[in-house]
Amino acid sequence: AVADGNLLFLDFSAGYPGSMHDARIIITNSTLYQRAEQGDILNGPVVNVNHHDIGPYLVGDSTYPISPWLQKPFPEATRDRSKIQFNCELSSARVKIECTFGCLKSRWRILQKRLDSDIKFSVKIAIACAVLHNFCIKMGDEWDDDGNPDHDGRDDDNEDVVRDGEEIRDILKEYL
Repeated sequence: AVADGNLLFLDFSAGYPGSMHDARIIITNSTLYQRAEQGDILNGPVVNVNHHDIGPYLVGDSTYPISPWLQKPFPEATRDRSKIQFNCELSSARVKIECTFGCLKSRWRILQKRLDSDIKFSVKIAIACAVLHNFCIKMGDEWDDDGNPDHDGRDDDNEDVVRDGEEIRDILKEYL
């Protein structure tokens, strides 16, 4: 799948074995790859970065091939600070796809268990869930990871408990 920063699926494919890596699916079996290689998608807007025009691109992990439309991190063994910083920024962008899948599976619990259906029907279920996920996001139907619509994540009986990971980290940092 390809997702944007708003947790919307822009491209979604289902039906491949779970052991097959995403990079192999995209490169060998997807029209997304063909369309990007031919320049049919990801054409604009273009942004000027240090006097170079950079078009939109997808973000992948280290197993993907790098291309003008697909960025991947530098090798993990690098000691170059600027490459490490780039990898951190790229990784934070990649987290959005994980959040999108987390929201999808939280909203549609059928995806969290084994489907005892024919593979063709299971593929239809997965794609339908992705389409409905996008519809819900576009209609403003908020959903948290606990599966509660419009819930802010706080436990009403424990108002004083810190629930923000960054705040906890800062408190512990100051304590140590």
